Amino acid sequence: MFSLLAAAVGFYVSQIASAVAVQSLWSGSTVPTSADSSDPNSVNVGMRFHSAVPGQILGIRFYKGPRNTGTHVGALWSAAGKQLGAVTFTKETTTGWQVAMFATPVDITASTTYEASYLAPHGHYAHDDNYFKVAYQSGDLVANQMTSQQGNGIYTYAGTTARPVTASPQTSNYWVDVLFKPSSTGTSAPAPAVTSGSASASPSSSASASPSLSASASASKTSAPSSPSASSVPSSLVVTSSPGGYVKPGSVGYLGSTSALKVYEPGGAAPSGCGWQSFGLRCDQTNLTLDHVWIKGSFFWTGTGNLTISQSIVQGGTSDSWYAILGHPDTSGPLNSTIKVTDSTVGWLPGKTMPSGEDVAPIWSAYGNQAQIAIRDDLSGMPQGIDPTDNSIIQNNWIHGLAQTGTASTPTHLDGIFSQGGGNIVIDGNYVDAPVRSDTTAAIFIQDRGSSDTGISITDNYLNGGAFNLRNQTGINVDVENNTFANNVWGPVGDLTGYTGSYGTWAGNVDLTGAAVPKP
Repeated sequence: MFSLLAAAVGFYVSQIASAVAVQSLWSGSTVPTSADSSDPNSVNVGMRFHSAVPGQILGIRFYKGPRNTGTHVGALWSAAGKQLGAVTFTKETTTGWQVAMFATPVDITASTTYEASYLAPHGHYAHDDNYFKVAYQSGDLVANQMTSQQGNGIYTYAGTTARPVTASPQTSNYWVDVLFKPSSTGTSAPAPAVTSGSASASPSSSASASPSLSASASASKTSAPSSPSASSVPSSLVVTSSPGGYVKPGSVGYLGSTSALKVYEPGGAAPSGCGWQSFGLRCDQTNLTLDHVWIKGSFFWTGTGNLTISQSIVQGGTSDSWYAILGHPDTSGPLNSTIKVTDSTVGWLPGKTMPSGEDVAPIWSAYGNQAQIAIRDDLSGMPQGIDPTDNSIIQNNWIHGLAQTGTASTPTHLDGIFSQGGGNIVIDGNYVDAPVRSDTTAAIFIQDRGSSDTGISITDNYLNGGAFNLRNQTGINVDVENNTFANNVWGPVGDLTGYTGSYGTWAGNVDLTGAAVPKP
């Protein structure tokens, strides 16, 4: 049966993956901190979301723990409480992401709030507390930030499908998700019959009694990717690279099983020659290599030579530390030193808050004197995606989920890729997904504060977000080729007069409609 489900999912993927860009908020390799709330009561749990563009909701997903049993029913609701679709989950696996497709996709409008939910008839739903204190964005989808007027992480106790109307006091993520197809990819056909769900009749919307328990229980604060199950359709729907040459969300980072990783966490074991300090895991070796490790805390490297991290997970957030991976040599002068991170997931511990006002990236060189090589990484959870220095290679990464650590009056600097100085930089094949708002300078921002730089190439990237998608203040003859310029506030390119920045080769750059983006 399991192999038949995998084959069915594979058939569905083969029919649509090459033609459409189906999106979800979380990849199939993302798992909750807590897969079991221990609450045994029948409850509908969900989340509020919107999309930056119009499109269609193809189905509902949720993460299932081993005790989350019974018949699950997914539903989509308007903000006014109208049920727009419902579907019963079938052919479920014991645990992991489950998916059910609507018989007919549901049209949604851009920048309009909707609610996705599912019925857990025996409780034991997954959850992470304090998740929606900030918005979470992936592609065009945004899980809404909680506000005083409207919370997120919502629930209603009921024995049948009902709209979740009570906001979680802990802004909990109950790990409910959607499958979304932007309308720019064309009109969707009804989902094929070979899916992991079948449509249900519209259920009654009986009112629920006031809950005797909050649908958000206490949780620990770590989560990490694991290998996708056969029903993790969104992970399968993405391909390694698009026709435009950039990677797709969820297709890079650490995609293996967490059971294959050696776990290091505060107060516990450490790699040979390293030790846990109050500020994180400290390693002083020269030419240090770490492979298949899961570091549940900030990582501090004082050595020189080459730091190599591969097939791993690193999550910053130890005490008041502001970094995930920090190269901190004992000199600010020239060094022959490289920080190389490949096929890894680097970000911030869920539930941990970054220190206020910090303006840093998951991979960081304290003095900017270490080249950075980041290839096929999933980088998220901090104000910057990555800050390349001299001789850096930033290739085939998924950069997303930037976090604002400042205030409304003094916001921190958000950028997907932000070079603060350095030449001979390759930026190629990345999917950069920055917030579409004015406190984000750009998806890519080239700004050397002390001089100007040459030898910078920006090719085959997907550039979403920012006041502008690209800003170049001090790069000389920057080559920009075959990039897709997506959503922005004021335009695709926004360079200021009075700076030395200039462009060399400019070719093959298009917007989401396929129209050419002209050279500035």
